[in-house]
Amino acid sequence: MIGRSFFLLSLLQAVVSGQWSGDTPPDVTVQNGLCARIPCRYRYPSNLNNEPRTGIWHNSEKNKEDSVAFHSVDPSLESTKFQYRTRLSGILRDNDCSLVIDNVTPQDAGPYFFRVDFGGGNRFNYHPVTRLSVTDFTDKPTIFPAEMVAGQPVTVTCIFNTSCDGTAPTLTWVTPADEPTSTSHSVTQRGDTLTYTSVLSLTPALKHHGQNLTCRVRYPTVSSEQILTMTVQYAPRNLSITFHDDANSSWVSVKEGNSAAILCSIQSFPASNMTWRHLGVTLNTTRSNNELWMEFPRLTRQDAGVYQCVAENEHGTAERDVTLTVEHAPEISQDSGCSQIPESVTCVCAARCNPPGELTWRLPLAHLSGNQSHGRFHTWQVAGGHLVNGTLTLRRGEEGEDVTALCLVRNRHGEAMLTVLMEVNGRDRTGKCVVAVIVLAVVLGVVTVSVITTAIFWAARCRNKRESSVMQRKEQKAEDGPVESPYQELNVGDRDLYSELQLRSK
Repeated sequence: MIGRSFFLLSLLQAVVSGQWSGDTPPDVTVQNGLCARIPCRYRYPSNLNNEPRTGIWHNSEKNKEDSVAFHSVDPSLESTKFQYRTRLSGILRDNDCSLVIDNVTPQDAGPYFFRVDFGGGNRFNYHPVTRLSVTDFTDKPTIFPAEMVAGQPVTVTCIFNTSCDGTAPTLTWVTPADEPTSTSHSVTQRGDTLTYTSVLSLTPALKHHGQNLTCRVRYPTVSSEQILTMTVQYAPRNLSITFHDDANSSWVSVKEGNSAAILCSIQSFPASNMTWRHLGVTLNTTRSNNELWMEFPRLTRQDAGVYQCVAENEHGTAERDVTLTVEHAPEISQDSGCSQIPESVTCVCAARCNPPGELTWRLPLAHLSGNQSHGRFHTWQVAGGHLVNGTLTLRRGEEGEDVTALCLVRNRHGEAMLTVLMEVNGRDRTGKCVVAVIVLAVVLGVVTVSVITTAIFWAARCRNKRESSVMQRKEQKAEDGPVESPYQELNVGDRDLYSELQLRSK
């Protein structure tokens, strides 16, 4: 009753004198774990200016002893839950009665009002009350990203703003474990806003691309964090070339007529300009940090050569070469043929093929290859690149018959044949004479012999003493798959075929 009477009396004095008044907001909202500030200005009769005073905040609608949230003279009178957590942010003699509550919890929510006591009955309760609301802690720090280039030092800044000057938050960084870092901290104030800043210094590496940097703000009871995914720029790397069969190599061989696709892939950030080049000419280009395809719908021998993939961005360049070869069955060269001198007859069999073929001379009584001799016959062979060249020499004697020899060149894609007539009984043996040539090219597949050209012509006179008639017949076939040549099974005793060829050539 006494308290109520005193309150009414004080209120009446304020109304009469017009000198007791205060300014506080009706509502204040604060996040759990932060500090709350209730702004407050109070006025009183001027005759009390020099009088000592006591400022008291109550966490209630009315003046109750167990609701004291702050006591400027005797903190022991404060409620247990507020001890060591409340203070005034201003000076009572300057009419500033603003209350600060540190480490706010949901239990701190409710009404608050300020009371001043000058002694001698001069005291006043300032109403209406201010209602404090406590919400979940949602504030997060802010990370300001910086451009990161692999191998170059960089600084990343994290800030946290708060309007409460209570318990200071701490800012910490979580970085990749293997990355040495250093940090610096500062606090600045602008108006009622406090800005806490932490600066992280590090040197990012390529392996950190896609990893996280975390800035964490922590109060005694709550914390929050902000995550930055590092984007580390780097020059093109790991350039690889892959073919349609997934083979990764600097060399590839594809059969003529087949299709082929070559993939150039790269890792880079930012994206690279990717280009395929051949013989100094740009074939196609794109901007990508992944891949660029080059396709050949149907390969020809002209497609063979060195191709170069180049990837480039502002941080560097990567390039790689690949050699493309085109495989095909043997083909007898026009440089093939025979020549005579008095002592011998020499025939040359030249063939182009990829991969290199195996060359064999088939004689009536022997099969010769490489560097071999048999009776009056001697063979010599040279292979280089896609050309194989075999030479067959017949030493002339006092007696002998003309000999028909068969040159067989074979690789995994097919075979080609050249039949030559080596004349031994010619009278003039000092000049070079053209012999009858039968060329048969058989490519792996079903055995079929197609007559392409049959021509009979007269050659130049050999020292005006003898004219030679030459019959040339070229037979060729190109198909896939293994074959069996009509001459493949020729044995030493098979003389009928050679006799027939000799008769046809005379």
